[in-house]
Amino acid sequence: MRNGWIRVLAGSTALLVLALAVGSAANAQGTNFAGRRIVVTSYGGVFEEFVRKEVVPGFEQLTGAKVELAVGISRDFIVKMRAAGPSNPPYDVLIADTAFVSLARKEGHIAKLPIQSVPNLKDVWPILRNKDDLGVVGLVAPIGIAYRPDLVSTQPKVWKDLWRSEYKGKLGIYSIANSAAPMFLMLVAKIFSGNEKNMDVAFQKVKELMPVRLIDFSGDMEKFLTTGEIQVGILDGPAAVRLRRQGIQLAWVLPLEGTFMFAMEPNVTSGSRNKDVAYAYVNYFLSPEVQTKWASQFYWTPANRKVKMTTDLAQLVPVHTQAQIRSLLTWDWDWVNSGVREQMIDRWNREIVGR
Repeated sequence: MRNGWIRVLAGSTALLVLALAVGSAANAQGTNFAGRRIVVTSYGGVFEEFVRKEVVPGFEQLTGAKVELAVGISRDFIVKMRAAGPSNPPYDVLIADTAFVSLARKEGHIAKLPIQSVPNLKDVWPILRNKDDLGVVGLVAPIGIAYRPDLVSTQPKVWKDLWRSEYKGKLGIYSIANSAAPMFLMLVAKIFSGNEKNMDVAFQKVKELMPVRLIDFSGDMEKFLTTGEIQVGILDGPAAVRLRRQGIQLAWVLPLEGTFMFAMEPNVTSGSRNKDVAYAYVNYFLSPEVQTKWASQFYWTPANRKVKMTTDLAQLVPVHTQAQIRSLLTWDWDWVNSGVREQMIDRWNREIVGR
């Protein structure tokens, strides 16, 4: 009997410890958020479908909160936030490209991410953590050089190769309407003058590329490379992987000088009335489980360095090693947003489009 009671007590103690552990983990994830609702931005199309199927249900089940998606594009998200003002944001979690988020951050729309509320921050690659943890780069689509190996005799290896005479009239670059264009200008200034802010050099070198096809959207860059209307173009690595898997003859190069990036950046808005839930969503977004889903579906580079890259996945995600992550170039967005962006647009329209 005594041994029986010992077994019962031991079993009860084990169950109690387990229950406490589960309860502690649940509380850390915010299961007390039942009945709460947050508004989260999302790109449309396949991105929206993925978020609705693979991200939102898991978060809602884990926390008890409900997620309302606001679907659109980065530029429109920022326009609506600026119109509403920092104290009355239309979103609790803003997920958008850094090139646009940087302006909202400069104007006070973005809250700091406390490490105690977003513990997965500690596992983010250092180069992807924003100053003062005002938002974080959550996913990366590195931008490099794509080309048609069946049409191009010389493989480009560095950014300066874009100026090769054999690519004249066969090259596509982004127009100033695309967020990649200001980054490309800074890249050109950096590699030809050593100073990313030297716009005189940047514009002169872009003029030397002419004639060149100016392309507004990444989808159009993909289309022109697919049809062969351009043979060399600036394209993000995940898009190149997707086209190759569709049977398109397309190669992609991570240039030796480094690469810039499209970035999906999750942020909590400074005026959100639901910051605790919003922080939990960002933390979930940064979790290895969710980051792996993004990488497997879209081939974006995970920000969380604890994501386990299988051999198959590593072959598909174009940038994933520590050395490759360090090759990502970052920019002084405060400088860009001090009026320089508008100057770039005006000068581009006069000197590039007007030629």
